Parts: sequence; structure tokens; C-alpha cells
Amino acid sequence: MLGQDRHPSLAPQVWVVAVIALLVLALVALAYGDREGAGDSAIRSFVERELVRLQSRAAETEAPTPDGQGEGAEALATLPVPTATPEWLAPTPRPTATRRPPDADRRDHYWLQRPIAPPGNARVARFYPYGSRQDGSYPIHHGVEMVNPAGTPVLAPASGVVAVAGDDEAQVFGARPGFYGQLVVLQLDQRYQGMPVYVLMGHLSQVDVVVGQHVSAGQVLGLVGETGYAEGPHLHTEVRLARNDYAATVNPELWYRPLEGLGTLAGVILTKEGEPIDSEAKLVLRRGGQYVYEAYTYPAQQVNPDPEWGENFCIGDLEPGVWTVEVFYGGALHTHEVAITAGETTWLVLNVD
Repeated sequence: MLGQDRHPSLAPQVWVVAVIALLVLALVALAYGDREGAGDSAIRSFVERELVRLQSRAAETEAPTPDGQGEGAEALATLPVPTATPEWLAPTPRPTATRRPPDADRRDHYWLQRPIAPPGNARVARFYPYGSRQDGSYPIHHGVEMVNPAGTPVLAPASGVVAVAGDDEAQVFGARPGFYGQLVVLQLDQRYQGMPVYVLMGHLSQVDVVVGQHVSAGQVLGLVGETGYAEGPHLHTEVRLARNDYAATVNPELWYRPLEGLGTLAGVILTKEGEPIDSEAKLVLRRGGQYVYEAYTYPAQQVNPDPEWGENFCIGDLEPGVWTVEVFYGGALHTHEVAITAGETTWLVLNVD
């Protein structure tokens, strides 16, 4: 037939697919086989030989491109020879809190003092609390904000060792490089149930400590700024449990001591089956009939309940006394009253079905 090659060869894409499939099979064998024995070396040698052979054959059989090089051969030449088990094959355990029964005993662990001293603002901003999306347009929040002017001193919330000090361009600590800008991560001296506890301070304009330095509670770590992904100067702070990882955060409002004379509300909204709801339900808090705050339950993924509390909502720094909590869920409005006690966390279980 006119224009048909008398000795047809496989398309360049076929060679690339073949090599990728070969690499995947070999990598799986490396990941789950004997990684220290002779099998490891044999597999790697085999892969290297096959890559060389396939590159040579592709160069011989593929039609040249206008610049004189075959596209398939160029693609094969750039494929790396595996030297270790890739990260995507390695197990990546996530810290998950064991779900606690709603009536279980719970204890406060207010280990942290506020990182902003008077006359600065140490209140958590209610417009974008932990586990929220603000008005739905923001990413799920892994920490809390304390809005302050640039240059406000940021203090160590507890004693510990500086694990990170500087920017996050080279090493990612958030959703992407440069997410927090200048930051400090403190590993506390105290451990929770044998697990390390990390506190992250982000968007700083200045860092005043170095990695490995031991600091005491109240010592200056840096200054408030708006570096990284920030819409104005403020302090972003996170609590990370078990490992210094964006996926290991828990709600800082259950770790920071309430402000003087105030308390915290935490709880769980349950279905009729006794399971936490998996949607983000809106809560409205009223005092004396007047609207004060609104909040949302955590999303089903990306953020974690506290291992001590097992909550799916939390609101800190509330005036003591009786509050009304309204939840609109399943097409119905559910109303509950709860008494907040200063200096501690009040636990509330809401059954909405």
C-alpha cells in the first residue's frame, strides 16, 4: 500500500509504555522482595540491561524526527534507573485518633500558653478556625490565626527544641513550597502518650532562633509578618501530633489555655447510628438570645480530631454561662443548651437524627 513501511516497527509510545511497565514490575519486586539479598542486585542489573537494549532498538527502528533524533529514543534516554524504593511505594501511616465513646471520661491538656503577649491580640480569629473553609472559598484550615500588626513578638508557647527555623521554599511544611514563608517549628519537651508534639508558627517577618536551640516558654521566636500565602499580617499556628507533618494536625484550641475567665466548647454531632456526621454542618452559638458566633463541623478528611476528645467541632474562648447551640442538619433545626465553665473544656454530644 502506498506510503506503508515494508518493515514496520513499534511506535515510540509503545516503547515508552513497555519501559514504564518494566520499571513498575521491577520496583514492586524491590519494594516487597528481599531488599538486602542478591535478588535486589539481580533485578537492578536486569532493568539496566533492558533499558540499554530497548534504547538501542528504539534508535535503530524508529523513524527520525526533523531534527534527526527519534522521539522515543530521546524519551527512553531520560528515564532514570531506579536506585531505591520510590516514596509512592513506601507505606505512609497517618496519625488517626482512636474514636472515643461519647460518654467516656476526657481530660484537658492545656499545655500551651498564648504565643502573643499583651497588649497584642491572643484571641483565635473566629472567621477561619481549625477545620473550616471560611466562606467555602478557602482551603481547609489546619491551624488557627491570631491577627496582629507586623513586628508583634511571637513567643514560645512551651519549652522545647527548635526543629525548623527559616523559610519553607526548599522543604515543604504545608500544602506547597512557600506556604508559610518564614516559620518556626518547636518540638515540645513534653510528649503526649509517648508521641512528640510540634507547634508551628508561620508567616513570620523575622526568625530569631536557630535549629537545635532549646527555648523556654515565653522566649521570643520571631516577629509577626505576612510572608508566604498570607492576606495581611497575622500569626498562623498549628499543633502537630506524632510527627511534623501537614496531615498530622489537631485543633490548637484544645492545647492553648483559654484566656483568663473563658472556657472552651468541644463536642460531636452524631447520626442515629451513633456515627459522627460526615458533612460540614453549621453551628450557630447564641447568648441571651443574641447571635454571637457560627462554626462548622470538621470535614471527613484532611484534619484530625484530638485523641483525647474525639471531637468534630470546637470553639474556644467563650464566656462562662449558658449558651444556645443551633444546628441545621437533615432539613431540621436542632437546638441545645450548654453551660460553659471558665478554664476548662465543656463536652457536648448532639444527636441530630
